Amino acid sequence: MVDEIKIPSTRGLIDFDVGPLRRFTAVIDGMPKEAKSFGEGANARPYQQITVNCSGVEVIQAVEPYHFPVFQFQVNESNRKKSRYGVLSESFNAVADSQYTPEQLDPSNPAFIKDSDRMSWEEVIGKNRIGFVLADGEDGRPEPPMLFDGRATDAEHLKGQDMPTPAWSVYSIEGVGVAGGQGVDATELAMGMLDGKTLAQFNKEAIANDIIKSNTGLLQAISQPPTAAGNFANALVAAGKFTKDATTGIHHKVVTEAPTTA
Repeated sequence: MVDEIKIPSTRGLIDFDVGPLRRFTAVIDGMPKEAKSFGEGANARPYQQITVNCSGVEVIQAVEPYHFPVFQFQVNESNRKKSRYGVLSESFNAVADSQYTPEQLDPSNPAFIKDSDRMSWEEVIGKNRIGFVLADGEDGRPEPPMLFDGRATDAEHLKGQDMPTPAWSVYSIEGVGVAGGQGVDATELAMGMLDGKTLAQFNKEAIANDIIKSNTGLLQAISQPPTAAGNFANALVAAGKFTKDATTGIHHKVVTEAPTTA
């Protein structure tokens, strides 16, 4: 008997061993390094490969079922921003720095906090849950960064050129923030998305949003069956905060006018 499974796609292929996960949260257990080298003999170039060991994995997106509590991925250490490690580190810094005030990030301000004194990997290992996403441009995920590929040669680029390259990035740090989510309330954001949309349109947009995905309770409410009383949209309609058009299924936020004074 042939299993009825999803037909594999010819699109969105990647050129490195990334595993089945595409978006997940977990606690980093460690980031050990291993000495390796490109090439052999006199042409060998040494480098350090970092393995990001994760536990307590909560799968959000995957290309196949994944039921294990642990996961790991590798990235080569580099001091270049335009590298896979650079993408991972810069995305971590962007979320970590969201906890600081504009004054603390301004080098000309007395309250400035130097890079060396800000949150780093060491402070989250074994503690904060981290949200990881593979930036590959598929299924609502971030577009792949442009990174140098020495194999992408042509008549004008004999030594290679920048190419869209899938890379792991950080989108959330538990207790700190979410990428692009400074000062944003997840529930208010979801309510804004629901206004003017059908449930199907809302669900598609909401489950692809990093800020909403970082709020487990909210995500669970949105993911409940369309007929469930606890479904996010249904609960808002029942509470009188939204209406739902019986014909189109489009939701509209109820606007309460402020009372006027005589």
